[in-house]
Amino acid sequence: MPEPVLRVRGLRHGYGRQEVLRGIDLEVYAGEVVALMGPSGSGKSTLLHLMAGLLRPDAGEIELLGRRIDHLAERERSRLRLRHLGFVFQFGDLVPELTVVENVELPLRLLGTQRAQARRHATELLDLLGVADLADRRLHEVSGGQSQRAAVARALVHSPAAVLADEPTGALDTVAGEVVLEALVRAAGQTGAAVVLVTHELTVASWAARDVQLRDGVISDPRATTSAAAGQHA
Repeated sequence: MPEPVLRVRGLRHGYGRQEVLRGIDLEVYAGEVVALMGPSGSGKSTLLHLMAGLLRPDAGEIELLGRRIDHLAERERSRLRLRHLGFVFQFGDLVPELTVVENVELPLRLLGTQRAQARRHATELLDLLGVADLADRRLHEVSGGQSQRAAVARALVHSPAAVLADEPTGALDTVAGEVVLEALVRAAGQTGAAVVLVTHELTVASWAARDVQLRDGVISDPRATTSAAAGQHA
């Protein structure tokens, strides 16, 4: 049995006296798309941020590629995030001072990739997502859907081991949302990235191979079920 790309064990986390996560166990494997579902306030985003090393848990363990990250110093966690993780948030979180293509190539540039090579790869991804013609525009010159496609390209440009997507289609129309989801599923299949997709929408979760229900700080069905719809979209 292969080792999971991401693994959390006994994860607990709270804010003040409110415990949001109360003992989470979850494994996500290479090439797998997992939909993390649950009502607002159930702890979905908190779990995603913990898996990314953006927060430290109150208790439990977090592993990325077999290495514990929950006890690492922030500098080391930042280095691991840059090299091995890609992020897609609901509103993109791109850098407004940069052009679309500069935003997409940014992870590669930070990793030391030569500018020409980074630009070429970024442009290829923008073309795949149907927004290559917007490469030289600033963010105020593109729509929300176009910006989100660029955010997906940025998350995938350095071929990360895992992609963490927090409500990535929440601000998009149906067509743009399907383009984003298709790109994430394709990345899992072609590059072996493990994808964790936070959503509360069944139509979005249908793109995943597995769905995990988070409610009241615990995973209600740790076995999770395989969605036949995922095979239709892959």
